[in-house]
Amino acid sequence: METLDKIEMPRSVTEIPGNEDLTLLTAMMKKNDFFGFPAYVAKIDGKIVGIAVVQLGYYPAFAKVWCLEVAKHYQKMGIGRRIMEMVMKEHRAIKLVAKRDAFGFYEKMGFVFVNEPHPKSNVCYMVRVAKD
Repeated sequence: METLDKIEMPRSVTEIPGNEDLTLLTAMMKKNDFFGFPAYVAKIDGKIVGIAVVQLGYYPAFAKVWCLEVAKHYQKMGIGRRIMEMVMKEHRAIKLVAKRDAFGFYEKMGFVFVNEPHPKSNVCYMVRVAKD
């Protein structure tokens, strides 16, 4: 089993990851949706296998996660959880849009629903505020 090298936070997303499994992120990067946004990147053997793109709020403690994606081959290894743990460590309050198949993942991480899932897209907003 391959082990995670590290999770790092580069200054901004400036290039398309060379991993064909990161389809959502690659499509969005090609449209320039995330250029310049901070990103938490997980690497194995120097290859990007997971990423969370965030938008910082008015205060450094607040952030919106625009995209959390782990390459198919590397899913179910705890990489997404470790990326989100780093995001949560850095930001006190986090907002994100979650797909129905990820609701359980985010609920386990302490996120709560802001609204009901949209009937057509099956997505909804979720938030988490750290308890001090």
